[in-house]
Amino acid sequence: MSKGNINYKYLRRRKNWFQRNWKALIIYIILILAVLGAGAFVCIRFTPLGSKLGITQGNESKENKASPGADNNAQGDGSNKNNGEQQTKEVTWIDLKEPEQQKEVSYTVPAGVAYPYHIKVNRAANCVTVYGIDESGSYSIPVKAFAASCGRAGEETITGENYKTSDMYVWRLMVDNTYGHYAYRISGGYLFHSVPYLKAANNTLETEEYNKLGTFASLGCVRMCVRDVLWLYENCPQGTTVDIYDDAANPGPLGKPESIKIPLDSPNAGWDPTDPDETNPWHKESATLSGVQDITVKVGDTVDFLKGVTAKDTCGNDITDKIAVSGRYTTDAVGEYTMKYQVTDAIGSTATAEMKLIVTK
Repeated sequence: MSKGNINYKYLRRRKNWFQRNWKALIIYIILILAVLGAGAFVCIRFTPLGSKLGITQGNESKENKASPGADNNAQGDGSNKNNGEQQTKEVTWIDLKEPEQQKEVSYTVPAGVAYPYHIKVNRAANCVTVYGIDESGSYSIPVKAFAASCGRAGEETITGENYKTSDMYVWRLMVDNTYGHYAYRISGGYLFHSVPYLKAANNTLETEEYNKLGTFASLGCVRMCVRDVLWLYENCPQGTTVDIYDDAANPGPLGKPESIKIPLDSPNAGWDPTDPDETNPWHKESATLSGVQDITVKVGDTVDFLKGVTAKDTCGNDITDKIAVSGRYTTDAVGEYTMKYQVTDAIGSTATAEMKLIVTK
């Protein structure tokens, strides 16, 4: 074959080889691409990029994962699940404070003191305050306060300073033929004593007069309930100084205590509820709470803790307005919260109760 001649037979043979093998070549290329693609998938699946995208086993985001049956609001953390996405919600906690207790004054009578107390009667306020002696010898420590009844119009109690107590009587016949229990002379015909009794007997109390305690009602003496006048009788020796003054605006540093009222139709009406006598029928009575029970509400609801709840004092009078509710709760979160109820009447009898506030979805 000369250089100028083309071998067409050879060219046809080369063309036929590509024609015969092009399918195999395509399959080979596809296999190579498949292997390379699988490797790339594995690399992407396990690189930190997957973590940044929130990819975990089971395709569940860590942010949306929760324990079976768990409620994000159950602990009051302010979270809320909605359509698989976390929602942030403010939780408002409400603290209902414990009721204020009557403060007890800490006072110890100094050794060797003959007269540990000084009695001051605020005639205009119908209140008696007893002061203890301080380290310097001055009577500056308010220790006790008592509600009283001083003389009504035309029968006013005397005023003045430095009266000295004297005669003491368990029972004392009065000018109107009634009896004063634990009578203690201030000066002349003016005494501290109980509300009058018809006889020298604990069950003959003049109940109508008792219910006037804290107002002007006496014939000039200073009346108090049995418990209070007995305290003076037992703790203030004869010779104790008494001052009587007027200050209607300020009963005294300890305020003026409230007095309990006795229902006139009560079978115990002849007795002073504060009388410590062991046969006093009032000792079987006390302040009470009624209607306290568990309450169930839904998240977001308001709660009326006093609905259906009432209270009575030792003598059976309604003192619902004195009920105090204490505890910590929220209605923004599912849960159970313990709440406490307390009520204290005018003579110090206290009733308590507990309930559960149950907040549901």
